[in-house]
Amino acid sequence: MSLIILLSGIIGNLLNCLVFAQRSLRTKPCVVYFFIASILNLIAILSGITPRAFQSFFSIPNQTLTVSVLCELQLFVVFSTRTMSSWLIALASIDRYLISSPDVVLRRMSNLKNTYFSILIVSIISILFWSEVGYCFDANLIGTPQKCYAKSDACRIFNDLAQSFITTIIPSTIMLIVGLFTISNVQKSKNIGVLPIAIVNQTTRITRRNEQSLTIMLIAQVILLTVFNLPQAGQKFYLTYSFYQTKTTSQQALETLLFNFVLFLTYISNCMPFYIYTITGTLFRKTLFKLLKSGIKYFH
Repeated sequence: MSLIILLSGIIGNLLNCLVFAQRSLRTKPCVVYFFIASILNLIAILSGITPRAFQSFFSIPNQTLTVSVLCELQLFVVFSTRTMSSWLIALASIDRYLISSPDVVLRRMSNLKNTYFSILIVSIISILFWSEVGYCFDANLIGTPQKCYAKSDACRIFNDLAQSFITTIIPSTIMLIVGLFTISNVQKSKNIGVLPIAIVNQTTRITRRNEQSLTIMLIAQVILLTVFNLPQAGQKFYLTYSFYQTKTTSQQALETLLFNFVLFLTYISNCMPFYIYTITGTLFRKTLFKLLKSGIKYFH
């Protein structure tokens, strides 16, 4: 799984960045969120999966399990980038709600200035929040799901709950609730009716289709994040609940297996957006094909 996730994640997120960097897309606030989230997903995959893949396929020792500084650095990068990515998708959901609102004031709040400011705030808060990794985590630990893990009872409980709520449950809840309001706005606009075809010019129709395409892409990614991230939140709750229980060796082995399995699931959510966008996003697909054709012509 590690090699598949690593290769598909690198290819997918790099292609995401190339598509979202196109001039026709990068002026849209929602696309800016997608673009930065793709960069963060790429960083999370490279820092989290690369040591595992190299150990599995090339027998290169995973130094993050034995060297404290590397352990802390890896977890800080993974935790902070994945938290930022989740919250940026939540902000993209809010942007879709604003742009679909019948209220002109709300629609005007969807702009690049607010987008860049929101990204800055989320980045600063995430970095400051996960700076506690330098104090709480250590390498070469025994009796934990992996050797690089929280080194005290308080740190383990805090980090299990923090990863569940801050990275998964709260942003996913925001995505789902705001997504429902966005769908409601779209339905209301359909019920009210649109301008006659003769009045609506070509540019307006294209803009409307593009905004609908971005909304569909976002809804698909929200479902993806929820499906692949919630199992880890449930597993973290279980670890917290059963923390002080006496466990047999086989039970500990099973918990370690489940820990690694749900951890891989979360990385799948970091590498899948490109493929989801390609399947669900007409605008994304057209831009991607145009980019690929330009690349083929250039090399010929």
